[in-house]
Amino acid sequence: MENTPDFAKLIEHLQGEEYAVTEPVPGVLHVKGRFSNPERIALRAAAEAGDVALAVWATSHHDDWALVAWDRPELVTITQKGATPQRWRHRRPPATLRPDAQTFLEGASSPFDIVTRPKHQPTDAAREILARFGITDPPPPGWVPPVVEAPPVPDVRETKVPAGTKPARAPRATKPKPPAKPVAAEPVIPICPTCFMAVPATGICDNCG
Repeated sequence: MENTPDFAKLIEHLQGEEYAVTEPVPGVLHVKGRFSNPERIALRAAAEAGDVALAVWATSHHDDWALVAWDRPELVTITQKGATPQRWRHRRPPATLRPDAQTFLEGASSPFDIVTRPKHQPTDAAREILARFGITDPPPPGWVPPVVEAPPVPDVRETKVPAGTKPARAPRATKPKPPAKPVAAEPVIPICPTCFMAVPATGICDNCG
């Protein structure tokens, strides 16, 4: 890393793919363009450098990014998509494999991975590889993390219905009952106070006269 290599041909090749290329740090390229997989772009750029030590940032038009640090046999890849956590990989491929080997381009695990627990976490060894290129923070220069909106706070005044509970049905409207028909009053029959017999319409008791 003492003698910074000339990446003019590599930069020209990447620009021929219609990518914007800068060298923010000696020995470190930053590639920007319309691509969906920044990791593939960075791995292929590192492979084009051969066995020359190189670090490459690739940032897509969606602002997703990847960083590849290649210093044979060390291959460190860091990716970030949106607001998801960074995903680190540290590999030591054999001399027969380049950084753009198909298994690496597909992001699959390989026998050359240095496995961490939990997976895809940074290690001191991986950070030491980045430090060789003067990189202390993996995100590319000028990258701003996306703003994640907080979920809405529910209104505590609302009545919560437990899961699986059906809401109560409104009572059915009842039809009004029709008014009762008037009952005719029974006729009053006069009774004779002496014999207690019914008095005819003449008003004179037939028994008592």
